[in-house]
Amino acid sequence: MSRLLEFIQHHPLLVGVLALALLALVVDELLRRMRKYREVSAAQAVLLINKGAPVLDLRAADEFSAGHIINARNLPLTELDGRVAELEALKGQPLLLCCKDGNQSGNAAARLAKLGFGPLNMLKGGIEAWQREQFPLERGS
Repeated sequence: MSRLLEFIQHHPLLVGVLALALLALVVDELLRRMRKYREVSAAQAVLLINKGAPVLDLRAADEFSAGHIINARNLPLTELDGRVAELEALKGQPLLLCCKDGNQSGNAAARLAKLGFGPLNMLKGGIEAWQREQFPLERGS
């Protein structure tokens, strides 16, 4: 124990950096737990889909028609606020949100959570992750 105290006295910068890193990890975990949505892997997304979770694809219509998750509904992020009424029947159901690379789904999830939708799940890595896992895509509208 005395050696630890001696180390701390001789290396305050290292100890400070370690304390900041631990604090950052704690804050990140707390923020993650406070979110109204969760990130799921492609394999977890398949389980949700098999349980009947609707899939909302947030990409533009041309990207959607080039390839999307089977039975997904195209709802471009730019049109989300104007088309929320279409989703009213889905309130209370688990929803799976996906975008191109996973960077836009969080924005849509936060907006939908404020409107009372949930539980919300977003595909981590988006359609790109889905394709890397070699899961099937449907072409066309």
